[in-house]
Amino acid sequence: ALSRAIQERTGITPTLSTTGGTSDGRFIAKTAAQVVEFGVCNHSIHQINEYTSVAELNALTKIYQRTLEQLLG
Repeated sequence: ALSRAIQERTGITPTLSTTGGTSDGRFIAKTAAQVVEFGVCNHSIHQINEYTSVAELNALTKIYQRTLEQLLG
């Protein structure tokens, strides 16, 4: 549902992966649990004055809304 919402709202086909990064999701995925991590592209994450653009927040809102519409019918 999330992949479809991303494709519909942005025209981007997401890459599904459990490699890389520092997320605990890569460990949870090994248990065969379904893991989804999705958020802004944040080049300043965990730094002083961390920020993201309003445009990215607006895009995320639309993607999350579409995802919920698909999951909840």
